[in-house]
Amino acid sequence: MIYENPRITGVMVNYYFHCKRQLWFFANHIEMEHNSDFVEIGKVLSEFFYRGKDKDLKIDDTIAIDWFDFRDGVLHEVKKSDSFEEGHIWQVKYYLFYFMKKGIKARGKINYPKLKKTVDVELSAEEFKVMSEILNDILLIVRQDKPPAKIEKNKCRGCSYFQLCWSEN
Repeated sequence: MIYENPRITGVMVNYYFHCKRQLWFFANHIEMEHNSDFVEIGKVLSEFFYRGKDKDLKIDDTIAIDWFDFRDGVLHEVKKSDSFEEGHIWQVKYYLFYFMKKGIKARGKINYPKLKKTVDVELSAEEFKVMSEILNDILLIVRQDKPPAKIEKNKCRGCSYFQLCWSEN
């Protein structure tokens, strides 16, 4: 099966790797990021460290790239910390996948300004195939009638959905 929903966002791909429950809430319009100090800190860091960049490039009302450097064909994603780096990497791989589907060749870079660290990201032919499987799995998760069960993780306390998940019976 080939994924059919053009509204899968990069954030959804990131959440797929971080927490399937968080993915379900976000995809079903239960968004808690506006209450998160961590999200706000990330926005402030991006503004401070990357002034003058043409940020928040939205494409097809589906993906939003922090910025794209047209000179060298690199799309950039800014993150506050690398604690969920696998999700960050696959989020950027999704952007590269999306670009490739449109016939645009690009490379990716994750910027961690607080850590003074960058991670280069590319999408291999094998990962291109894997991405289709990930997108299909995302659709299966978000179309469920109720969210997946919560999982106990040490990092849940920093999540913008913490209160929602852990205040349930």
